[in-house]
Amino acid sequence: MNAIRNMEFNKVINLEDLVPYGEKTINSMMIALKNSLNSAVFAFDKEEMLSEHSAPADALVYVLDGELEISINKIVHKVKKGEMILMPANIPHALKALEKAKMLLIIVKKHEEIGGFVNLEYSKELLMKDIVTGFKGGVVSKRVLNLENLTSLMFAISENEEIEHNKTEGELLILNLHGELDIAINNQKEILKEDQIIVIPPNVLYEIKAKTDSKFLLIEIN
Repeated sequence: MNAIRNMEFNKVINLEDLVPYGEKTINSMMIALKNSLNSAVFAFDKEEMLSEHSAPADALVYVLDGELEISINKIVHKVKKGEMILMPANIPHALKALEKAKMLLIIVKKHEEIGGFVNLEYSKELLMKDIVTGFKGGVVSKRVLNLENLTSLMFAISENEEIEHNKTEGELLILNLHGELDIAINNQKEILKEDQIIVIPPNVLYEIKAKTDSKFLLIEIN
């Protein structure tokens, strides 16, 4: 079974459109599930909440729309559209929508001997695109997740720069956080804009070219 769920291969998708808002409820949809990884998109009506709980896994929240109040070990953080926060495993946390809000949740079970989230601070809200800093005429990457059969990198790529002649080993998920990308998959071209996502199947040739200065998250699941 594919690790990526509820999304077609090679199709550009607006991430926040995957899950509609409901009245006085929380809607969700799983988008990835394999071994240590579990990822879903949530839509909260205003004032809806997930009560305090803890889990044996780190959880990264990326806000797609609106604003969330996230309590981690009784300390309150307000996280807005475009921002993220990493919640540590086994620490009580709760979430409340201050207005209608949507989020991407990425849960990764910790394995101290083989890794997990890396190069990210716990319990600190920041613009997700600011995890990596680019420079004119270049491509910069930073690893943010490292597990057996699961790798994730953040990229900053300058306008007109390219990542050429790559071939997927596993399922590849690309989430554009800033700017605009040209994605070529087996020579079929797609345009990926902010908060749009595309999933590429295994053993496929792909290239990425920045139409503007851009930043994106890449996750490969083997």
